[in-house]
Amino acid sequence: MIYGYIRISSKTQSEDRQIIALKHRGIDIENIFIDKESGKNFNRTAWQSLMAKLVVGDIIVIKELDRMGRNNKEIKENFELIKNKGCFLEFLENPLLSTRNKSQIEIELIQPLILHLLGYFAEKERDKIVARQKEGYDSLDTDEKGRKISKKKNKVVGRPSKIENLSLEQKRYIEAWIQGNIKISDCIKNTRIGKTSLFKIKKSFM
Repeated sequence: MIYGYIRISSKTQSEDRQIIALKHRGIDIENIFIDKESGKNFNRTAWQSLMAKLVVGDIIVIKELDRMGRNNKEIKENFELIKNKGCFLEFLENPLLSTRNKSQIEIELIQPLILHLLGYFAEKERDKIVARQKEGYDSLDTDEKGRKISKKKNKVVGRPSKIENLSLEQKRYIEAWIQGNIKISDCIKNTRIGKTSLFKIKKSFM
């Protein structure tokens, strides 16, 4: 069986380019696994589901090498994982790393070197992107509350403050808890806000 795998780093990005490339390779849409989750770990739902379906001889087609992991270490680990399952990888934009119909010399000598280099460059490129994003964020103006403001949209950048989204009823329960009039368990029950979040909000209140 031939499967396709797609990963995008956030739910706001589009997987269309990768889907088009995999369908052009002849992979049916029902055999394409897509992860749209973001986060530090690579234990994504679609990837794990795909790993559970694999049997010896299956082929996984991926558009680019860096879709296999968020850093060089993860990419190499998942590359070896597929190989150890007796399955094959096919990279549409990195054909030298495709593992099907390769000679022993290519598998043992050439591919490990190419994998290390491409994985390293992919990781460095991501580091550059993160650094540029941070520089852009740091350069934004701030409002009277210290929040970053988008120059184009003139709106607050980032996640909204928990305090700003509190209802009047939630604020009353939180203030009662801070003042020692109710227990934290009662505050959690009535506000439906977790203990950790409550303590963070408490710091902002004080």
